[in-house]
Amino acid sequence: MKLSRISLAILPLLSLCSVQAAVYSVVEIGEVSEVKSTYAAAINDAGSVVVNGAVSTNNPLNNLGIPNVNGNGLGAFNFPLDLDVIDFESNAVIALLTDEQLADAINGNIDASILNILLRFNPANQRIGYSLGYVSTIDGMLQNLPLRDLTQQRGNSEYLYDINNAGVAVGTASTTFALQSFTPAVTDEEPEPETVDVWVPELSHQLGVVVQNNQVSTIPAPYQELGGGFTVAKAISDSGLIAGYGSSGMDEDKQTEIEEACDGSDTPVNNCLYNDAIDGSYHKRAMVWQLQANGTIGEPEIFGFLGDKNTGVAFDGEGVNGNTYFSEANDVNNNGLAVGHSIYTDSDRNFRTEHASLYTEGQVLPLIDPLEWSSSDAVAVNNNDIIVGYAKKRINSLDRNKFFYHDYSSAQTVFPQDFFTSSASEPNAINDLDQVVGRAEVMLAGTTTRRKHGFIYDIATDSFRDLNTLLGCDVPYTIVDANDINNNGEILATALVKREQRDALGDVVLDSAGNAIEEDVVIAVKLIPVANGEAENCTTEDTVYERKGGSLPWSLLVLSSGLLWWRKTKV
Repeated sequence: MKLSRISLAILPLLSLCSVQAAVYSVVEIGEVSEVKSTYAAAINDAGSVVVNGAVSTNNPLNNLGIPNVNGNGLGAFNFPLDLDVIDFESNAVIALLTDEQLADAINGNIDASILNILLRFNPANQRIGYSLGYVSTIDGMLQNLPLRDLTQQRGNSEYLYDINNAGVAVGTASTTFALQSFTPAVTDEEPEPETVDVWVPELSHQLGVVVQNNQVSTIPAPYQELGGGFTVAKAISDSGLIAGYGSSGMDEDKQTEIEEACDGSDTPVNNCLYNDAIDGSYHKRAMVWQLQANGTIGEPEIFGFLGDKNTGVAFDGEGVNGNTYFSEANDVNNNGLAVGHSIYTDSDRNFRTEHASLYTEGQVLPLIDPLEWSSSDAVAVNNNDIIVGYAKKRINSLDRNKFFYHDYSSAQTVFPQDFFTSSASEPNAINDLDQVVGRAEVMLAGTTTRRKHGFIYDIATDSFRDLNTLLGCDVPYTIVDANDINNNGEILATALVKREQRDALGDVVLDSAGNAIEEDVVIAVKLIPVANGEAENCTTEDTVYERKGGSLPWSLLVLSSGLLWWRKTKV
């Protein structure tokens, strides 16, 4: 079971609650005290889960796929903003607050309005992360487990992606920062440089983590020079194999360039190395580690990439050679079969893209025809060696992802029929019963409006079903993504639900009449099969598949689409 990419689009609200449903009952597990929204990640056969909570509401990656400098903390309650580092006498801060607010802030009296303003503008440029990782406790509650942020300052991003049947979870955590004084070197232009306060990162800039018995250990990078390298752990099998990726090297000319630039004269060395690291200076390669019986982590097996025309070799000529080749592993099964994506190029067409890749016995093998599909990704593999993923092609004038499964033993690839021809569909996970879950577009009846719903697909019966049609008609959730499924058929999903709106301190927001204002919130839920359950007929004139529901606000669409990136985020 594993966490693939989060794709959260906004749908009309359906109804669903923690009562017996038609085919599935729904149990909410996502409400926590630290953040407003939680996103499902993975579930094991015992029903233990890992989820992630949104600290910030802005997109963690910019348009180039590079992490933004800072989150905004607006997804968290009572964010621990450090008031001691804010200069309340500066013109910038004075312009943000009223006289009364300024006086309160100086005295440490921070209400929700003041905290909201300070978070939005972040006058001291305090480091703010994007995510917290949660594990389920024995009583089924969610517990935030700090991965690198031991002081819980929320200045870094921490994600948990998978959990195996032994209860071992894996994920990744970006670096923490500390405020330090720094004086630039004396120059002719600046003979008396001013000492400034700078947020300085710890090295490495990102590390994979393993959580075992509530103890966290980090996964060191094979290549650590000039910044400590980086690792990411995406999945763990019951045999203790960990799939992910990390830094494997660096070009010599890039090494020389960084050594010359990062001399500490104009910025702290760690900041310079951090900036080079997140700008892609390292070689990134798919890796598989073995978790040993004593809890230690062995050296990784490092894989290459598809390369030019699936040769595994980089193209050295003009054109596509300017693009860096890389590979990532998303999942691995007990047999040691790993899957993910890597760079494919066609030098004849001057073409470069990412394509689904199979990693086995030191080889990187293709799964998808690059002449038919413009890009692809393999996101999960079960212990029957059935691989699931998606591939992209132009359908009805737009690029659409289409779900596929690949049988490794027979070398057959199948693209099942989803909701309709131009529906985008992406799987997230497959269990050993060959049941697949993910998300796909549905169409609102009588309109061209598309929404994403969680789906379940059974390979044996070739049935592709909207999970929202398998729930009771009077429940308050809409399943927007099905993120994982265990071998008991239990599904961990991400849902939309109405909740009382809460301010930056976590207090309920009231209207002028004193009534609580409601808003749409994203939370993690567990869908549990109901014995002998049958789908109820909830069809109305308003939707093609589901119960009647209202449209959701554009603001929530922006929030959810921004968190699409979390599953492949680099920090």
